[in-house]
Amino acid sequence: MAVNIPESVKDQLLGWRLALRGARWVEPDQMHVTLAFLGEQPMNVYHEVCDSLEDLEFAPFELRFQSADFFGSKSTPRTLWADVRSSPELTTLQKKVSKHCRALGIKIESRRFRPHLTLARLKSASFVDLARSLEALYVAQTDPFWIDSFQLFSSKLHPDGAVYRVERHFSQGRFI
Repeated sequence: MAVNIPESVKDQLLGWRLALRGARWVEPDQMHVTLAFLGEQPMNVYHEVCDSLEDLEFAPFELRFQSADFFGSKSTPRTLWADVRSSPELTTLQKKVSKHCRALGIKIESRRFRPHLTLARLKSASFVDLARSLEALYVAQTDPFWIDSFQLFSSKLHPDGAVYRVERHFSQGRFI
């Protein structure tokens, strides 16, 4: 379950691509903010999730990306990501989606929600190079944009990483 990003914002995020050895940049059509990772489930479970989320209510809200950070360690950085400016509304939506999924018996990560958008996967990138990129992106931000829907994505693993596809749209209490 994720929030898709408007094309105009994806275009802005392309401007965050800097010369960084070892970075495999995420293509714009793969950019999203994950709300809950469902993992591999039988098809009937996905149908139950969709039925459960069909009437989930939430008010549209504004998001913006600001600055960048990384997952991994200084010795082995793994992922460069765009940070989501603090959004209580996004956190509330994430909690509602996760609660619905847990009620269906799906195991959802219990660690604190850290909303982000993956910019690049890092393979053998040096922390020195990464630190330069982080410094350059310290004041970066996108234009604000409205979120009025969320999506069920499927993912297929390929040698170059996962490929995501939108399977279902949910919009303020109804799917579209």
